[in-house]
Amino acid sequence: MRVLLVIDSFFTGGAEFSTLELFSYLQSQGVTIHICKTKDMNPQYDPEKFGLHSSIITTLPEVGFRGKRIALQELIATFQPDIVHSVLFNSNLLVRTIRLFTCSFVHLESLVNHTYSEHRLNEPGVTRLKLAYYQLLDGITGFLGTDHFHPNGYSVAHHYQKKLLISPKKMTVVHRGRKSHDNLQGILSKSTFGIGEDTLVFINVARQEYQKGQDVLLDAVSLLPQSVLNSIHLLIVGREGKSTPLLLEKIKEKKLTSNLTLLGHRDDIPSLLQMSDVFVFPSRFEGLPGVLIEAESLGLPIICTHLPMMLEVVEENVNALTFALDNSKQLADRITKMVEDASLRERFSIQSKTIFDEKFKIEFVHQKMLDLYKSLVRK
Repeated sequence: MRVLLVIDSFFTGGAEFSTLELFSYLQSQGVTIHICKTKDMNPQYDPEKFGLHSSIITTLPEVGFRGKRIALQELIATFQPDIVHSVLFNSNLLVRTIRLFTCSFVHLESLVNHTYSEHRLNEPGVTRLKLAYYQLLDGITGFLGTDHFHPNGYSVAHHYQKKLLISPKKMTVVHRGRKSHDNLQGILSKSTFGIGEDTLVFINVARQEYQKGQDVLLDAVSLLPQSVLNSIHLLIVGREGKSTPLLLEKIKEKKLTSNLTLLGHRDDIPSLLQMSDVFVFPSRFEGLPGVLIEAESLGLPIICTHLPMMLEVVEENVNALTFALDNSKQLADRITKMVEDASLRERFSIQSKTIFDEKFKIEFVHQKMLDLYKSLVRK
């Protein structure tokens, strides 16, 4: 079997990370693979760290859509894949426009976010007209040029069934997965960041964008009783984005500098999670949040927004406390409860690891994806 991946870039995000992990696995299983990215970004993942050699990776030339399409068409003609698997919007469009005129491959497309969520209208540069245009373009080209869809969660599947009218028969849900970290090397200590060993570290891992809700988190921290605030330190990990100026302004305005560290992009997320005590995730919408799975793999108790995609990963009041969307006061209450109840943290920690072991080990997930490829080729 020959599988070509077409992806927008190796930019540091959950979809990119999960896809590179998957193609590393496919390679180990004897599948002939090639990877095509439409552009370079900074920062981006190093494919060599996933065991993917540069010889199997192509970057399309920096030309317009038509030029990229011609280059991708030539790559497909040379590689002759059984399946072209596309990830993210621009890559999906490129492959769809080629698939319209050839039956030489099966086009599988990953669905990884709530792309047409109403909350996107609050993002800078997003208007109702622009969102409606892309929704129409996405719906028509997807109907004509995609053979099968792979949503990474049931919430994502329902979103696209509603917004793009995709038939459930054209979808196969396979959740994201993560590696176990039972023998993690190079474990960090709190003192590395000037944090006292008795201080509880609350960690958030996400790029600094409106979607991720770090502004709500900062508002919540500013509402904490002084006794609680004095006992915690917040780490925000992830590359800078459009929300960075707002976050910096809030940190200064609310005088949170002594209780908070912005770490930016990091390559040692598992070690940072291992060092931390609680994972907090105030995101406004997601696909299936892989970072929550990562937190569970390291046995962290969790605080997150009460949203369907979160509840596919966590179990409320079993390993996680949840709060209403954008409700910083409720989030402050959940942080306080987690700080004041050590037995709750311990119980949630055990349950996080149990949930991960039962549902999200990467070996199970990758086997399901390989089975999906095989079934599509047979059809």
